[in-house]
Amino acid sequence: MPLPSLNSLRTFESAARLQSFSLAAAELFVSPSAVSHQIRQLEQRLCVALFVRLDRQVILSPAGQRYYPQVKLGIDTLLKASRELTEQACTVQEIKMSVVPFFATRWLLPKLASFRKSQPNWQLKIQTSTSASDFNRESFDLVIRRGVGPWQGMTAKRLCDERLAAVCQPKMYRKITKVTDLLAQPLLFNANVMSEWQEWFESQQLSFNDPVVSFDFQNTSQILDACIAGTGIALIDPIMIKDELAQGKLRQIFSGAVPSLRGYFIAYPKQFEQQQKIQVFEQWIFEQLAIDPLMADRLN
Repeated sequence: MPLPSLNSLRTFESAARLQSFSLAAAELFVSPSAVSHQIRQLEQRLCVALFVRLDRQVILSPAGQRYYPQVKLGIDTLLKASRELTEQACTVQEIKMSVVPFFATRWLLPKLASFRKSQPNWQLKIQTSTSASDFNRESFDLVIRRGVGPWQGMTAKRLCDERLAAVCQPKMYRKITKVTDLLAQPLLFNANVMSEWQEWFESQQLSFNDPVVSFDFQNTSQILDACIAGTGIALIDPIMIKDELAQGKLRQIFSGAVPSLRGYFIAYPKQFEQQQKIQVFEQWIFEQLAIDPLMADRLN
């Protein structure tokens, strides 16, 4: 047997509770005749009289008395489920993350207006760090890190590849005509990845020797600031410094950028994989990468 319409069940519940078609009509913002019509249709569908109609009153029939508690329970259940769903949808929830500083400031933060627009019920809480995160001690939902992956016990998804180019202040640029000239200039090193300059030279089929002068920094953001100040030559992904290159604050010394051994990853404990907050952020960030024209050839 097909289910009665929800409208007829709702009308029956109201009329049974109030013991009046007129009062039910007022509660439902319809006419008394509309209530009477819905009840009659329901009785015809069920092949049973639900009300005893008196001169100025209606009362539940024995069948109606048995039917009413079950209908009320069903409607109350639907209302409760709908209310809980609405409250959850309207509640702002947090996604806590730790992001490597350079990726955060250079790519992620400028995109946050898009996230707020597409996900108004989710709020991002972002800290910056290059250190490994202890998910048992810290309350992060996910991290974005630069590295090679994978990491034990973690789900790690590569966001994009990285390419490196030698860049420097315009005044220093004029002192360099060939790759080996770099070793006569101060080189800026990332203390967390001291092998980068050697890897870059080897990609040019050249041997790497210690430069005359070098400076070590804790992250790429510090390296960029030092490079703009004229402290030395840096290895940086041109995409991340496109504004500085366009404004002439920095010059790329040689054409082309060399593929890095590292990339940017989103990572979180494997047991977090089915959490809604992980899925919401992952879907958004991969969509943003896909529509970024400069990232088009960096995606796996």
